[in-house]
Amino acid sequence: MKNLFLLLVLLTGLCHAQIDSLSTIKLEEIELTSLKTRVNPLYFPGAISRIEISAENQKQQLSLQEFLTSIPGIISFNSSNFAQDLRLSIRGFGARSAFGIRGIKLVVDGIPETTPDGQGQLDNLPLGLLESIEVIRGPSAVRYGNAAGGVVSIQTLSNVKEDFHRIGLRTGSFGFTQLNYTAGITNENTQLVLHLNHTKGNGYRDHSQFENNQFNAKIKHQLKPSAKIVFQFNATNSPFAADAGGQTLEEFSTNRRVARNNNVTYKAGEKITHLKAGTSFFYEKKALSIQSYGFVSNRKFQGQLPFSDGGWVELNRNYAGQGSLFTYAWSIQNIQSKTQLGYSLSFQDDNRDRFMNLNGQKGGMTLSQMERFTAFGAYLIEQLTYKKWSLNGGIRWDDNQLSVEDRFFIDGNASDKRNLTAWSPQVGLSFQLKPRLVIYGNYSQSYETPTLSELSADPNNRGGFNDLVNIQEAQNNEVGLKYKGTQTQWNVVYFSIDTKNDLVPYELAAAPGRTFFQNAGTTVRNGVEIDLTHEFNDKFTFSLSYSQTDFTYRKYESNGQRLDGNKLPGIPSSFGNISFDYLFNNKARLNYERVYRGELFAQDSNTTSIAGFWRDDISYKIPFKLATSSGHIILGSTNLFNVKYSDNIRINAFGGRFYEAAPMRSLYAALLLKF
Repeated sequence: MKNLFLLLVLLTGLCHAQIDSLSTIKLEEIELTSLKTRVNPLYFPGAISRIEISAENQKQQLSLQEFLTSIPGIISFNSSNFAQDLRLSIRGFGARSAFGIRGIKLVVDGIPETTPDGQGQLDNLPLGLLESIEVIRGPSAVRYGNAAGGVVSIQTLSNVKEDFHRIGLRTGSFGFTQLNYTAGITNENTQLVLHLNHTKGNGYRDHSQFENNQFNAKIKHQLKPSAKIVFQFNATNSPFAADAGGQTLEEFSTNRRVARNNNVTYKAGEKITHLKAGTSFFYEKKALSIQSYGFVSNRKFQGQLPFSDGGWVELNRNYAGQGSLFTYAWSIQNIQSKTQLGYSLSFQDDNRDRFMNLNGQKGGMTLSQMERFTAFGAYLIEQLTYKKWSLNGGIRWDDNQLSVEDRFFIDGNASDKRNLTAWSPQVGLSFQLKPRLVIYGNYSQSYETPTLSELSADPNNRGGFNDLVNIQEAQNNEVGLKYKGTQTQWNVVYFSIDTKNDLVPYELAAAPGRTFFQNAGTTVRNGVEIDLTHEFNDKFTFSLSYSQTDFTYRKYESNGQRLDGNKLPGIPSSFGNISFDYLFNNKARLNYERVYRGELFAQDSNTTSIAGFWRDDISYKIPFKLATSSGHIILGSTNLFNVKYSDNIRINAFGGRFYEAAPMRSLYAALLLKF
C-alpha cells in the first residue's frame, strides 16, 4: 500500500503541474463503440480504456494478449496453447474458463463475437487489421445482457483514405511463420478492405503445433451524408491445433517442453472452420441517430480430449442475431441529454455429439443432443449533463430460453428446458472537480448463465443439462478519479463486487483433462486499478498500469470442506505493466515493456501457490523507402531474459497438473511493405 500511496502523490503532482495551462482547452466527444454512443470518455462515470493500434505495429501478432498488457483490470492467460485459445479475465469475470473466453462480451466492428450463451473465441480475429480496442472494466449487462462482466470492443481497419496494398511477412522462434496481405480500395462513396492471413508454428512444447488461415472482407458504402451501411465477412480455417496438456510441478521444473503422455496418446487437440457474415447500418441527422446490425455465423468444431469415454467431440454451431439502438439528443438551457432505446435478439443451436476416443481414433457414440439458447433483451439508457455534472444510467430486461433435445436414448431421455428472466440496472454519476479532473462513481448489476458446453459437462456422465449448476449474479460498485492533460493522463479506480453462485471449474479422477463446473456460494472482490501515460516530448512516452486485487470466497463449501475466506484461484494478487516508447530522428521506434504478474493460487483450497514474475519484451522498428513503396523492418524478442513461468494455470486440475510452461526467450522478425 505504501507504493500505491506514493503513486497517487505522483499523479496528483502531475495534475497540479498542468492544470492552469489546460483550463481553456475544450475536450471533444469521440465515438466509443463499446458504449454505442458519442461521448467524452473523461466524463463518462465508469472505468473504460481505449488504445489505438497502428497498421505498422511492432507486435509479433501471435495473440491478442500482446495488445492488452497496458490495460489495467484485464489479465490474460494461455497465449501459446492454440487448442485451448486465449483466456481473458476482467475483475475476475472469465477466470473460470477452461478454454476460450467466458463472462466477458466480445464485440468486433459493432457485431457480437460472443455467442448468446456467453462463449467467445478469438481464433477468427484478424490481428493484422486491428485499429482500436476498448475495454469496459466492469459489469455492463445494461448494454449487453448475459455474460457481460466486462466488454472488449474491437475495431478493425475501416477508413481507407487512398488505395493501398500491404504485404507482411513474420518469422520467429519455434517454427513461427506468418504471411498476410491487405488491400484497401476506395472511391467517392465506397471503401473496400480485403485481408488474407496464414499463420503456423511448431509451438514451444511438444505436441503444440498449430495452423490458422483467415479471409476477411469489409465494404463500407455511404448511402448519403447522413447514412452508411457496412458489410463484413470472415472465413477461418484451422486444420490443426494440438494440445500439450497440463504439467505437474516436477515436469514444469525439469522438462518444460514435454507434453502430457495422455495428450499425445489420445492426439488431443482441435480443428475448426468458422464462417461469419454481418451487416451494420448507421444513420445520424440532427438529433436522431440509429444503429442497427444483423449477422449469421457457423462454427464446426472437432475436438479430441485426453481420455476415452466421450473424448471425441463434434460440434456444429449456428448462431445469429439482430439488434438496433435509437438515440435522441435534446437540450433545455444548461441540460444536455441523450436518450437511448435499444434491443437485441439472438439465437444459438449447438448440435453436439460425443464419441469414444480410441487412442486418437473415433469410436462409438456416447452422447448426441441439440442444445438451443434464445435471448431477447430490451434496454433504456439516459445520459444527462448539467454544468459540471454527468449522469449515465439505465435498465435492461432479458429473457433467456435454454433447451436440450436428447438424441441418444440408450441411457434414457434427458431432454430439458430452462428459462431465465433478469433485470439489470446501472447508474453512474461524475463531477468535474477542476478542468480535466473528474471524480465518478457507479453501481450496476449483472448476471451470467452457464454456457451450453458447461451445462452439457455432467460429472454423472448423463445427457441433457447438469441440473446442479445455476446462474451467477453480481453487484458492482466503483469510484474513481480521471485526469486528462495534453501530456499526461491518469486514472485511479476502486471497485467492490459481490457475487452469488460463482461458476468454478474442477476436474475428477475418472476424467482428468475434462472440466466440470459447480457454484461457489458467494464471493467478494475488492480491487484498485491505476494507469498513467506521460509524454515527455514528441519522441519519448512512458506508460504504466497496475491492478491490486483481493478476491475471496465469502461462503463456499466443496467436497465437504469449508473454504470461506480463501482466495479465488486463477487470479493474481497484483499485475501490471511498464512501457517505454522512443521515436528516433530517422523515424525508427524502440519499445521496451516489462510485464508483471503477481502470486496466484491454483485451486480453491489455496494449497498450491504460483509465484509471480516479471517478463521483459523489446521491439525495434526501422522504416525504409523504395522507388514505388515504403516499408518497415521489425526485430523483437519476448521473454528477453528467459524467465521461467507458466503461461496458463489449469484451475482445480486433477493430479496437480496446473501448469503449462510459457516459451523461453522468443525472437521474431518482420518485413512490412506498402505500395
